[in-house]
Amino acid sequence: MSLRPVALMVLACTFTFFTSCTLGITGLEDVLKSPIQAALNPHGRVPLGAVLHIRTEKPCRVSITVPGESPVVREFTDYLNFQEVPVLGLYPDQENELEIILTTKDGEEYQGITKVKTEALPTGFPTIDVTTLQADKMEEGFHLVDLLLANNGKFLPYTVMFDDQGVIRWFMDMSEQGQITYTTYRLKNGNWLYLNWVKLLEVDDIGKTIKEEQMWGNAGNHELIELPNGMLLMGGSKKDTYVVSEGRKVPTRFDHAVIWDRLTNRTAKEWDMRKYLKVDRQIFPADYGMDPATDWFHVNSIAASIPDNSMLVSGRNQGVVKIGPDENLRWILAPHVAWGQAGFDGQGLNTTDYLLAATNPAGELYPGEVQQGRVSADDFDWPTGQHALNILPNENLLLFDNGLRRNFDAKPSYSRAVEYEIDEANRTITQVWQYGKERGLDMYSPITSDVDALPNGNRLVTSGNVRASGKPGHGKMIEITYPNNEVVFEADIYFKDALGTGEKSWGQFDILFRGERYALLPNL
Repeated sequence: MSLRPVALMVLACTFTFFTSCTLGITGLEDVLKSPIQAALNPHGRVPLGAVLHIRTEKPCRVSITVPGESPVVREFTDYLNFQEVPVLGLYPDQENELEIILTTKDGEEYQGITKVKTEALPTGFPTIDVTTLQADKMEEGFHLVDLLLANNGKFLPYTVMFDDQGVIRWFMDMSEQGQITYTTYRLKNGNWLYLNWVKLLEVDDIGKTIKEEQMWGNAGNHELIELPNGMLLMGGSKKDTYVVSEGRKVPTRFDHAVIWDRLTNRTAKEWDMRKYLKVDRQIFPADYGMDPATDWFHVNSIAASIPDNSMLVSGRNQGVVKIGPDENLRWILAPHVAWGQAGFDGQGLNTTDYLLAATNPAGELYPGEVQQGRVSADDFDWPTGQHALNILPNENLLLFDNGLRRNFDAKPSYSRAVEYEIDEANRTITQVWQYGKERGLDMYSPITSDVDALPNGNRLVTSGNVRASGKPGHGKMIEITYPNNEVVFEADIYFKDALGTGEKSWGQFDILFRGERYALLPNL
């Protein structure tokens, strides 16, 4: 069931003209050949976007402002007699008065207002409460979340941007896909790329399909990264893969990494996680009823280390692994419990030889119970059920530690953002920073979630599904300074669970998959 408002409205805009004593500034009627026409949501995916059709007697460049507490200004530098100008950042459910300035090559300005009426947000959308806002200490941009609305056993995907006041100002409705579509990613060309298993869909800011591709041999899932050469690195699955579990031959998924070549439309390279890990290591519960042998790894994020041409992969049910350019295993980041022989049938390499040993800042090894993850040290925790793998410029590792069954205890504890320093030569790991342990259940999310290092040095943390804090179910986005952990922005995104039962089963409750800080308009 799609929540998209599908009506396409073409509006004849009305104008209110500015008056001015300044020479060369007049109303729009003095340069327009015909009234401005506005096509609201012309491609059916961006209800808070429109395209203005502007015809002028003289070649003009265009400036458009969507006014408000968080105004959006967009300028187009080409001097043309006819322009189709995209407008983003409209306010929902109101008549938006857009401030238009048309300027000729001679510097003559023509000003006026164009009105565009938008519809209300879909009924299942969350409400957003911004509780902390220190704009002068924040990274610029709008707040973006991957919103997944429960739909009776499946999720409908939306990419949503909201402003500092908690008002949704743009969203991409991808509910046409009928299921999770990964993931919010803006390409270098400014377009958005979505992944639906074997289908790649590139669309622009106004929702127009730019390119649609079909994958062969592999399916992609969870993570999508554009490499410097234009190829795509992603988590993946492969048809006809299996593991031997308790004498059974069990088909698997979410246990590959893939490089997809968009030019040749083929898989350029793939990594099979069965080669590197013990496939019958089952220390976490199966994900919402899935056979634990099928979902033994569950790749959920991936990162490329450009300096040494290696790759890091996060598996929710195992840990994080690093694989070198020679395709050999470098290390395993995980609690030291239940490791053994790798391979689809348990006849491969000995994984215990590759486990990172945890040390304190002085370089001293923690006792065995900390290495095993049965207890936590004051200044060290292993990540469990982790997401959102990042490699920092100093080669440290930043990730979201969900805290799934922390210390092998089923009771909810805490989630956090955490940074680790890894000594690859000695195979040791040291925790150098964290945020979240001190907040307990307030930001505990056992699934999904995200953390990013922002250009201004701050960290952006998104807890995707907070249900144990005492508040109604919500996602939480927090921007904190680094390394002092001052909260400069915080928002609670309260779910409605309108199309699900609310029970703890897949596709029956709303969630956030990722959170980002993005400019509404691409910086090309």
